[in-house]
Amino acid sequence: MTNKIIVVAHSIMNQSSLPEDKRISNGALPLVSDLVALGLDIVQIPDVQKFYSLYVNRSSEDKETAPESFEVYVKRTLVPYVEQVMEKVKSGHEFVGVLTYRGDETQRMEPETSPVMLELFRLFDRNCMATPYYEISENLETEEMDLLITEIIETLGI
Repeated sequence: MTNKIIVVAHSIMNQSSLPEDKRISNGALPLVSDLVALGLDIVQIPDVQKFYSLYVNRSSEDKETAPESFEVYVKRTLVPYVEQVMEKVKSGHEFVGVLTYRGDETQRMEPETSPVMLELFRLFDRNCMATPYYEISENLETEEMDLLITEIIETLGI
């Protein structure tokens, strides 16, 4: 079992969740196999925006229940993921950071921060966790994709 944990955006594991013009591969990004080969324990952030849309649709069918705000839903959804990481850290694992993809507008860090990522970092901060991150650029060429894992390793100190 590994002793290092990385949190990844859902779109890194499932590029088909993005519009076609934002995808750089089919399925998971190729670097996922590199992360696995490095022995990292991967915790995937869910597609909170999609889940919220489904929740609102279901709530609208149930006329008696008004849906909670997106901000409240985001926090409620992310808390178990942060707790999962914290539990592993308390048992001796090392949290190396968060990996995002700029092409995913719902979970990117720069140039603007999404409500999902903002809340994720707040939750880690409340647990006194420094949260290094690396963001994968859009429109990578094959050669750049091959070098990407080296950049991630250097940036996150894996």
